[in-house]
Amino acid sequence: MPDIINYKEEVKRLISETYESADIINKEFQFTTIQLTNLLMTILPYKAIDEHLVYEALLELGFQPKEESPLEFYWYFKRK
Repeated sequence: MPDIINYKEEVKRLISETYESADIINKEFQFTTIQLTNLLMTILPYKAIDEHLVYEALLELGFQPKEESPLEFYWYFKRK
């Protein structure tokens, strides 16, 4: 029987191996949840993840969305 892939854990692994949370001063990258989901869909199967799963995975990794301007939130990343 084939193994079932837990895609939330896979998203967490892909992000945590290379990146950590940053703030607006020391960020190297910034993405909205939708932008990050679209980037991850180039690696993972298209229908396997959605923005809800990515949002939950980021929160579980300790990331917090930051408001850059009114009602415009981004996730900030820096390389490890």
